[in-house]
Amino acid sequence: MIFETKRLIARRFDPRDLDDFRTMRDHPDVARYQSWQTFSSGDAREFLRSLTTRNPGDPGWFQFALELRETGGFIGDCGLKIIEDNASLAQIGYTIAKPHWRQGLATEAVTALIGYAFASFAIERIQASIDPRNTASLRVLEKCGMRQEAFIARSEWLKGEWVDDMIYSIARGGRGD
Repeated sequence: MIFETKRLIARRFDPRDLDDFRTMRDHPDVARYQSWQTFSSGDAREFLRSLTTRNPGDPGWFQFALELRETGGFIGDCGLKIIEDNASLAQIGYTIAKPHWRQGLATEAVTALIGYAFASFAIERIQASIDPRNTASLRVLEKCGMRQEAFIARSEWLKGEWVDDMIYSIARGGRGD
């Protein structure tokens, strides 16, 4: 366990997560606003393998597996990216399996991830980059105390179309500025 909430445990991924992780990421609704279109067993194996040599706080992304405290079942993941050339800045991301949507689990995980990051590392600012069409995820960030910082029109070519980007942030001490 790396951090926990009332209902969740955030931990390292392990081989038992492979099938549930692949199934979650391969679901079209889950992948809709993500960079991937489909997610194969090979993709999942390679992703989990890449995490074996990484640690929270290392520059770059570290993904945490999320499991329900009550059952031990895998429900999603969240990530913390320490910016390589400025370790006081970080980015977060999260993915929840569709059967667990609309239960407040993403908000619970992201709130805990933000608290963990500020308590564990010399981070001064955390941001999240999000497609503004993903209104449920925008609400998650707002509930976690993050505030919209920027709107960037047609900033990325993704899945055959130009998409907009919104940047949300929170500074140490809870200021979303």
